[in-house]
This record gives sequence, structure tokens and C-alpha cells, in this order.
Amino acid sequence: IKKLQDELEEAKQRNEFELCVELSNRIKGLQQSEPAEAAGELNDTERDLLYRYQEFNALTSKTDEQINVSADLKVKNVTSNLGSQLTDFFSCVLRIDNLKLTSAQLDFSRVEPIDSVADSRRAKNIFRSNRDNVRVYPVVENFGEGILFAFSSDRILQHTTDAQRFRALFDRPRSKFAANAVQLARTRDWPLYLIHTFSHLIMRELEFRCGYPTASLSERLYVSNQQETQMYGCMIYTSEGAEGSMGGLIAQTREGNLNDLILSALKRATICNSDPLCWESEGQGLFDLNLASCFFCSLVSETSCEQRNIYLDRRQLVDDAFGFFKDVLS
Repeated sequence: IKKLQDELEEAKQRNEFELCVELSNRIKGLQQSEPAEAAGELNDTERDLLYRYQEFNALTSKTDEQINVSADLKVKNVTSNLGSQLTDFFSCVLRIDNLKLTSAQLDFSRVEPIDSVADSRRAKNIFRSNRDNVRVYPVVENFGEGILFAFSSDRILQHTTDAQRFRALFDRPRSKFAANAVQLARTRDWPLYLIHTFSHLIMRELEFRCGYPTASLSERLYVSNQQETQMYGCMIYTSEGAEGSMGGLIAQTREGNLNDLILSALKRATICNSDPLCWESEGQGLFDLNLASCFFCSLVSETSCEQRNIYLDRRQLVDDAFGFFKDVLS
């Protein structure tokens, strides 16, 4: 919108009436479709959620031909490769043959992450200039591959879990440093634990199946319970350069391999070297926000996890009483 507004001002100076009308209509259309964002009413968390929803919706609601319009992104829908016992759990599974990852560094902090300390602490800009005056940032482009799992919203909404475990976990007294982390857990509730744990289990299973250490993999979570941005899914992708993407991930989406990947990951989650302490845990990990999850069973490399290895609970997937996949394992 800002770019169109700048073009509109230039068109006014050149007295190009027809172009002004066209640009004004385009700006109004964008403002009506995304009124909150256009008005600058979204904070960083809400804006990130909106972008993820748009990304998730674009990948899961369009055909392969509609998505594959650029060499930087090439996908194929492989949902049909799921077996009958898993079909109802996923609305879509995509094999991502080519994925370009663009990372820009805006600022940095030392010793402690910004969101785990007092609100008065601020990240340091990478340039001395005021951030508003900086027009160029250093950017790194990497290429990789991945798998996107989109869970069935109907299946999640119909699922009955042991909600009391999470209420007791969220209501526990904690220091002020945990406030933001607990608020995110309350907002996204047990579906965040379900999908985040599933993502970690798949990454750990890929270590055995195609040789990628979890440090070479990354996740992208798509979780929202809000009606206007409702989504449930995750993407596992290579975080290395083109030399680290040799087809190992996408080979796991072939017919037969995909089912084995998911079922094997779930079966491994039923056992942990720390059981029964891990299985019956009432809080462990950073801020005590993990339940049945530890380094023996479902934690991964810190650089691979979006959420600092918290919001994890394997019982949410495989428990005999309330596990999401309990019928598959029985």
C-alpha cells in the first residue's frame, strides 16, 4: 500500500488523471481486504500471524499449477499417498521440491533473547542510523526442500482432550519473564502443543530415515484458533544451502514412505528413556511449559525450533485415552 501511495503522489504531480484513479482504486481494494493491517493497528505478533495465514492459505487452497508460477517455489500435492488410516487426520500434504528462503537481519541482542527479559530491554540495530532511515538490509538466500502437513480443522475441532492438564500448567505461578510465553500458550492452547510436537517428532524421525541431523532442518508452524485466521499445520524444510538439499526429504513423501514416516514417528513417541517421569510430568523445560517431552523423546536442536523447545507434549498425540492419533496406534 505504501508503494502504491508513493506512485499515486508521483502521478498527481504529473497530472496523470487516469493513472491516479487506477492507483486509488487499488489502494482502496487493499485497505478493504486488510483493514486492520492497512490502518497500522496490528502489533508484530498479529502481523506475523496474518502473514502466516495468508501463506498457509495460498499453499493449501490452490492447485499445483497455481502455486508453481516461479522457479523459486515448486510443490506437488501428495495427499493421495496417505494410507486410509491417516487420511482423515490431514486435509493436505505437500511435497516442496524447491523452496527459496530469504533471511534479513534487522537487529541483534546478546546473552538473552528479547522476549524472555524485561520489557525495557531493546534489541540493538545493526546500523547506527535510525531504523526508519535505513533502506537496505543484508539478506541471505538459501535453497532447500520440505514437506508441509495441513491438519484437518474438523478433526481438531471435534477432538476431546484432557484440558485440565493444560489449565493446571498455564495457571502455575511464574516469574514475569514467562508472561509472553504463557500468554501465547493460552491463546493457541492444546492445538499448538499437538502440532508443535508432531513437527518435532517428524524431524527426529527424518534423522533416521534420510540422514539429516535436526540442526539441518527447520520448522514453520501454522497454528491459530481465531475464526478469521484459523489454521493448523506445520512445514519441515532444509535450512542449509542448495548443497544441503539432495532429495532426502521429498523422497519420504512417496507412496508407502509417507505413511511409514508418520507411523514410525508416532510409535517412537510412545516410549522415552525417562519414562515414567517424562510421561507423567506436570511441567518441565523452559518456564515449565512442556508436559510429556524431554531431550530423550521430542526436543530438537535449538536452531531448528521456532519456539525455543517449549509447547511440547507427546501424550497429546499418542495417549491411549485422549491422544489425537490414539486410533491409529491401537
